[in-house]
Amino acid sequence: MNYVKFEEKQILIDGLKINYKQIGDGNIPIILLHGWGVSSDKYTETAKELLRFTIYDLRFTIFIPDLPGFGKSDNPPEAWEVNDYVEFIREFMQVQLGSRASKSNLEAELPSKKIILIGHSFGGRIAIKFAAKYPEKLKALILTGAAGIKHPPTIKQKLFFALAKGGKVIFSLPLLNYLQNSAQKLLYRLVREKDYYQTEGVMRETFKKIIAKDLTPFLEKISACGGSAEGGKTPTLLVWGAKDHSTPLSDAYIMKEKISAFGGSAVGGENCKFKIIFNADHRLPYQEPQEFAKIVMEFIKKSR
Repeated sequence: MNYVKFEEKQILIDGLKINYKQIGDGNIPIILLHGWGVSSDKYTETAKELLRFTIYDLRFTIFIPDLPGFGKSDNPPEAWEVNDYVEFIREFMQVQLGSRASKSNLEAELPSKKIILIGHSFGGRIAIKFAAKYPEKLKALILTGAAGIKHPPTIKQKLFFALAKGGKVIFSLPLLNYLQNSAQKLLYRLVREKDYYQTEGVMRETFKKIIAKDLTPFLEKISACGGSAEGGKTPTLLVWGAKDHSTPLSDAYIMKEKISAFGGSAVGGENCKFKIIFNADHRLPYQEPQEFAKIVMEFIKKSR
């Protein structure tokens, strides 16, 4: 692989110290949003694989922020909702594109100040609402293992909430108090709620707010609003792992149906493309970075 410029930087946004990675030195910005419980560290190789592909005269710079509450970034000052993260990305985008334009003193390098937005898992939640709220800021949208489809609670989850409430009383007893942490950890694993268990304080409250939000109504807005470089629909790609049990393929099919509800894209044909990687699970972007990068860059090439 050819040399790829790599920097890790810190900036202040609304008083929060934000850590991020900047990979590449092109004039087309890509912002990659990570999943819950991980950070930008997981996606470094993914970014490098994306930059291996040359598309005509297009050159890219990839920004991967540690979202507030993750990695080396500060926690938010209070429990955040999805929209708070959307506004954070808007401000992060403005800071990055504004500083790049001023440093180069060449406004022509960033004529439209549009980005390609990639969202994985929790990052997909943010990307969905960002695309619905600010379509004019996007060249293209890529969702992979994106969360946001709200399902009725399963039997396991109902049992979890019942036991969680009852457990607080039971394990408050002096003889059982020392078992509380172990019992909670086992319970969260059984119902696959480890993300909840691994958070605390403001981030646990943030987690509750995030998963309570159903983003299904926002999916149709992605195709209903103009946003692509040509002024029409936002070109959108869904890339999913067939073995994804966290955000199953059924979620991807719902997203595709909703995003495609208004029909064709500005560049002709279907507005929402859908690719499945059969040997991948929810970790797809960093589990299969080469295949993921190839699919994404082929999509960008056709959508330019």
